[in-house]
Amino acid sequence: MKGRAVLVVSILFVVALVCGYLVAANVNLLPEVASTRGELMQRLFNYLLGAATVVFVLVEGLLAYSVLRFRRRPGDDGEGAAIHGNTGLEVFWTAIPALLVVVIAVYSFRTLSAGEAASERPMVVEVIGRQFAWEFRYPEQGLTSSDLHLPVGTPVRFEITSEDVIHSFWVPNFLAKRDATPGQVSEFDVTPSEVGVFPVRCAELCGPGHAAMVSQVIVESPEAFEAWIERMANLPSDPTEAGRLLFGRYGCTGCHVLADAGASGLVGPSLEGLGARAGETVPGLDAEAYLRQSILEPKAHIVPTFLENIMPADFASRIPPQELDLLVTYLAGR
Repeated sequence: MKGRAVLVVSILFVVALVCGYLVAANVNLLPEVASTRGELMQRLFNYLLGAATVVFVLVEGLLAYSVLRFRRRPGDDGEGAAIHGNTGLEVFWTAIPALLVVVIAVYSFRTLSAGEAASERPMVVEVIGRQFAWEFRYPEQGLTSSDLHLPVGTPVRFEITSEDVIHSFWVPNFLAKRDATPGQVSEFDVTPSEVGVFPVRCAELCGPGHAAMVSQVIVESPEAFEAWIERMANLPSDPTEAGRLLFGRYGCTGCHVLADAGASGLVGPSLEGLGARAGETVPGLDAEAYLRQSILEPKAHIVPTFLENIMPADFASRIPPQELDLLVTYLAGR
């Protein structure tokens, strides 16, 4: 009987190891990983999932075996045998889980340390969260964008803060997330490893527009990134194209709907047909005067059903007069 029990435990142990390996090697519950940091975290996750599968199969298998092997047989009304315990078994089932926890802790620490390690000479991107949009500033290039553009294979350092409440900057495909806290700057480094377009989300409930606080990270080749920098740095000569570019540069696409600019934000009012109706909104103000005041003084004209303090109040200091003229002219023509 003792030999049979040893055989059952040995079979269960082998089955558990095989199941753990298959789960770790073939089951992926994470989104597509698009950064070197994410690759480290994915390996750790798969290791933990495999280890958990081994423990689950072994424990549940032994439990099922015990229920079947030691169940009360029909007609057996006697008392069970008095069992004092087994010191060797108790040492074994205490030492093995303790060793497993130590191994997991060491591996997790090493993975976290490698993921948080600072890069040498990374490209800096300042991430600013505000209700309810993201703004990305490139201090080295002197640019601002509502979409995050990154060159593949280039180390990037995010410097993250908020202008109002606590947000959380989250790129699911990078397996990276960091709080954006007013008055503080938090950092983390990441190296994009896959070309593509990936979502940016806020992972901290930050107000009624939280669900609409979305953007995207566009990972592209270094050549395509440099071409984007060139386009952003030099406004087109055509006023409409320049206005469209400025509309995206200053984060308007994150909050408003405007098909001409590819904007589908839900936080602010739709700007479709704005030029035709803006001149009739406030007596004494033509369309361009109304638009200019709405940009520079966001609380001057609150559209019904929309909240105050949604639109940034610092555009007067951020948008140069010439660019403001181009943006107003562009919106007046929509």
